[in-house]
Amino acid sequence: MTQPTIHRRHVLAALTASAASTLMSGGQAQAATGPTAIGEYNTDVVIIGGGYSGLACARALVAAGRQVLLLEARDRVGGRCWNQNLPAPFSNYVVEGGAAFIGPTQDRMYALVQQLGLKTYPVYDTGKLINYANGKRSTYTGVLPWSNLLATGETAIAMLKLDAMAKQVPLDAPWTATKAAEWDSQSMQTWMDRNLLTADANNLLRLAVLSLLSVEPRDISFLYLLHYINSGGGLTSLLSTQGGAQQDRIVGGSQNIALGMARELSGRILFRAVAHSVKQDAGGIAVSGDGFTVRAQRAVVAMSPWMASRLSYEPLDGPTQWRLQLMQRVPMGSAWKVHVAYDRPFWRDEGLSGQVTSDAFLPKIVFDTTQPTAGAPGVIMAFIDGQDARDAALMSPAVRKAKVLQALAVFFGPKAATPLAYMENNWQAENFSGGAPTGVFPPGVLTGFGPSLRAPVGKLHWAGTETSAIWTGYMEGAVRSGERVAQEILNT
Repeated sequence: MTQPTIHRRHVLAALTASAASTLMSGGQAQAATGPTAIGEYNTDVVIIGGGYSGLACARALVAAGRQVLLLEARDRVGGRCWNQNLPAPFSNYVVEGGAAFIGPTQDRMYALVQQLGLKTYPVYDTGKLINYANGKRSTYTGVLPWSNLLATGETAIAMLKLDAMAKQVPLDAPWTATKAAEWDSQSMQTWMDRNLLTADANNLLRLAVLSLLSVEPRDISFLYLLHYINSGGGLTSLLSTQGGAQQDRIVGGSQNIALGMARELSGRILFRAVAHSVKQDAGGIAVSGDGFTVRAQRAVVAMSPWMASRLSYEPLDGPTQWRLQLMQRVPMGSAWKVHVAYDRPFWRDEGLSGQVTSDAFLPKIVFDTTQPTAGAPGVIMAFIDGQDARDAALMSPAVRKAKVLQALAVFFGPKAATPLAYMENNWQAENFSGGAPTGVFPPGVLTGFGPSLRAPVGKLHWAGTETSAIWTGYMEGAVRSGERVAQEILNT
């Protein structure tokens, strides 16, 4: 086993240990700041990306006795998971600017919660849901609204069909499905147009796609959506709160998982380390950025395909070209996440759960994200996805805020128009994410380039939630992908 040679080793270790002591432990969101990468380093494995996949990979390799150095471009760990404090007067309360929910069968996430000494609490799911469609507001219980029985029935049948087709897609290799060529040659919107009669059913499935992937149905492969459905255990699992993917949240925020893993890796993470190139040769692999180079025996790219495409690779042999072509074709979803805070969750007084779906207005998906503690503010979390997210980026902050509050007033009444705090997260504006929640596959990509998704290229390995066969696109998928790559390396 090689031992890492790190210039200014003691200084860097001291800086990292100091940073680790500031990691979030209560109600304040803090970045895991630490040393900046400067100079030359040698290690067994270099990992590019300090999100959940990179951290999980590093954690597993360190547990097996390997020397690891993790490069993170930001001054924090967590990637698309980011704890943030609400603005005043609620600055002591943390919300998740990115991924937030976990649910049944996400076994690795619940295991990490336990191992890191964290706790979960259930998402508020008591009361009626709101559906706004065709200019009318209605309430309902269950998975689907009942204001239009024909559309609801048609949507329910479509969901059953989608679940049945999804089970025909192999989790590890969706491009090998019997009907892969047919399904990957069309978008989800094409399938909807061919199989749905009512506009309301079409809209309900569009909302489902937006809520899952922050992308319009016209922009994703039907095969990819089926794979995504199968990966998450079916549409009901993906869309439900209780018993589904939105069942629980982590006390203190979901980034606490990343912060906990970072604590265990103290001295092995370099921050503000923006990698630019990955070069393989007979002696190993070198990852370089502004002012630093890391030499290693193996490298892991633990990022979304689109982010990974921004690196340069040498040599550009056939397998590398194939993987690069895939990465260039997998854009990120388009998403804003807005938190709106009030003195209390007043909508609950009317027997409302705070959950909304809408065919109009800027935010079309809404959740109650109030913390279950005495005196906590009432917090509404609103999503702006797909084409709406791109349109929102062209608005002034004042216009965008006015449109969000206008929608909330229609959903919850006039009091919703006058919050005490308001905060936005635009994931398209995050230079080291480029969108959220996950990379999405347009038609033709899985069948054309799928085998290169996980296949190592020489000494280079690929992690990231997009590479996971189980719970792809979720924190669970990211952790699983990192652990898979760690095992690949240990088996070589």
